[in-house]
Amino acid sequence: MDLAASVKRGTGAGLRVLWELGKVIVPAMVAINVLEQSGWLTRLSDWLGPLMGIFGLPGEAALALVSANVASIYAGLGVVVALGLSAKETTIVAAMMMINHAAISETALVAKAGARAGWVLAARTAAMVVVALLLNWLLP
Repeated sequence: MDLAASVKRGTGAGLRVLWELGKVIVPAMVAINVLEQSGWLTRLSDWLGPLMGIFGLPGEAALALVSANVASIYAGLGVVVALGLSAKETTIVAAMMMINHAAISETALVAKAGARAGWVLAARTAAMVVVALLLNWLLP
């Protein structure tokens, strides 16, 4: 295969991935900005702050977790980017999203495969909590 064909195919594939990610990340960032401008982000943060504070995160970080579970992990990443979290906070929330993203849909799939969905969801959630607590404790 020649170089020109490889570059053309790679560029096309890269642009398709960029388009797919952009369709999710850009709306998530816009939604966060709308919530912030309307004052709802502050209200949500105040309400969820105590819970997220256990993990060393601001209350707004809960939106990233919800987005990663309801939409996709890419939507959650879009929220993380829009929030402008510190490196430590980004690491913690990213780890939480990696462990427990798409929990709703994946738990339904696990149940169809014959596993006990409640136990799988509980294990994933427990793992997410333990990892987040450890990262909050260990990271400077």
